[in-house]
Amino acid sequence: MLTLIFANGEFATTPDLSDLLDRTGLIIAADGGANHCARLGIVPDILLGDFDSVETGLLQKLQAQGVAIHRHPPEKDATDLELALDLALDRGATAVWLVGALGGRWDMSLANIMLCALEKYRSLPITLMGADCRMHILRAGHPFTVHPTRPGRKVSLLPLGGDVQGITLEGFQYPLRDASLPFGSSRGISNVLTEEMGTVRLEQGVLLCICLENE
Repeated sequence: MLTLIFANGEFATTPDLSDLLDRTGLIIAADGGANHCARLGIVPDILLGDFDSVETGLLQKLQAQGVAIHRHPPEKDATDLELALDLALDRGATAVWLVGALGGRWDMSLANIMLCALEKYRSLPITLMGADCRMHILRAGHPFTVHPTRPGRKVSLLPLGGDVQGITLEGFQYPLRDASLPFGSSRGISNVLTEEMGTVRLEQGVLLCICLENE
């Protein structure tokens, strides 16, 4: 089941959002993510958080519309987005797209990216939608296909949480074959898609694949 989670970060409407909404089986608003839903005319299935960022009157409106409300205390050991991802996993999500998880505060954006690399989400393909990019969390045993939105699309690859081994790239200007990227390396920045589609494979580790939209 494809699950769409709206977070409280910066958000820009993108053409593929309407397609995602058509295919989504569950929509979760993580606290202030409900504000994005309201502006788009979307009624989420679930609203969770401590609701410190939900606009005045919106919580009551969503309750009246039958939205399931999961209230959490303000002082807790997990962000609202982590709680939303845990809930998606519990509800049987097979893939998750995050909207509004990037932009604004650097600490929150970085925390959201690293959160998606946690081992407990290993079985869950996660994509973060930004205004100018798509970020995909890639793991061993799950080849990823990059489709171009135009010729010469730039794609960057960054190791998350440690070195990444056995990277093979096909369809790129700078191909790799069973290569390694050490954590912190800039070698994977600004590769270019040269074929109709590109493929990324890895044998060990977690890789952040950033597909740029406006470069």
